[in-house]
Amino acid sequence: MNLLLLIGFALIIGGGIGNLIDRIVHGSVTDFFQIRLGFFRTGIFNIADIAVTNGVFILLLQIGR
Repeated sequence: MNLLLLIGFALIIGGGIGNLIDRIVHGSVTDFFQIRLGFFRTGIFNIADIAVTNGVFILLLQIGR
């Protein structure tokens, strides 16, 4: 397994664990980021969501190679 695959899996697992801890401790996942650039607005998300998304993106790039 190469380093990028390992990083991708680690980001997915770490983000999932972060969301799970929030769910257990606080009863819900706290989302606190929303990007607004003129008319462009994203959904509301947190750091764990960013980690999971980046991990999936890295895995998809590695699988496509």
